[in-house]
Amino acid sequence: MTLATEFAETTRRSATAPELRKRVLHLYRRYMRYSKEFCDIYELDMPVANVKTKIRQEFERQRFVNNLDVSNVLLMKGQMEFQELINFWKQQCHVLRYFDDQHSYNVVDKNDFVKNFLRGN
Repeated sequence: MTLATEFAETTRRSATAPELRKRVLHLYRRYMRYSKEFCDIYELDMPVANVKTKIRQEFERQRFVNNLDVSNVLLMKGQMEFQELINFWKQQCHVLRYFDDQHSYNVVDKNDFVKNFLRGN
């Protein structure tokens, strides 16, 4: 059993890019370290390597953000997301949404009512 506050971090702003980089790498390593637990907790029917690849893609997607304020907000969101994942505050469908094909996610298929309903269309 995990304590809800075990993975909580206080919100603080990094004043310099090297400090922010250090904190981002720390968060990235935490995600990687707990990727097997994410698979176990959420009963994901995929290899841990797929989860690690997706984590890497999400971090790479934000890699070239140059604004320090925006990067600080992204880091805080990443930390909150980690805490929600590890404390099982999400449902399996929320986690699986990360693995949906991002390009086809907003495409409406008029012939598939159930899929459109679950997407909220």
